[in-house]
Amino acid sequence: MQRALPLIIFIIVLGMSRILGSLNPEHLGSLQPLGALFFCGMALFGVRGIILPALAWFLTYPLTSAVQGYGWSAQFLVPLAGFAAMVFLARYFKNARPGKVFLGSMASAVVFYLLTNTLSWAFDPLYVKSWSGFTQALWSGLPQYQPTWMFFRNALISQAVFSGLFLFATASVRANLPQAKPATA
Repeated sequence: MQRALPLIIFIIVLGMSRILGSLNPEHLGSLQPLGALFFCGMALFGVRGIILPALAWFLTYPLTSAVQGYGWSAQFLVPLAGFAAMVFLARYFKNARPGKVFLGSMASAVVFYLLTNTLSWAFDPLYVKSWSGFTQALWSGLPQYQPTWMFFRNALISQAVFSGLFLFATASVRANLPQAKPATA
């Protein structure tokens, strides 16, 4: 149980950040660590690095959707596609220096934003299927929600903060690990 406790706490913290963000979307919407953890987890640890963020997202998605007034629909595929794109992009930053991983993480936030808003525009019947409807999806969004540029701003801020923290923590842990001594003959 003691080995699993940090993982359980990690999932609870991730889940709570998602729930708090959904309860107060005007101020905390998209200020969450999941995007950074998906990208950095894949870039630094491979597939095993995305298991916890994926688990936290799948466990909290129904609750956060209900809090925000969304019913259960295929709309959950939109952020899933965005996270998949982040993970795919992160594969190209495997074994890269922390600065490159950080820049890649920021680029993945832009990819996530563009992809998810494009998919929302394409599949949401409330958006007019024209250039003006597309720019509305990328800038102001639907009238009943906060503007999508705020989502993008918050996503960039959280991606920078949480990627920086995650990279710093990973570097600190690795620096404090005992070094293996070469075998002597």
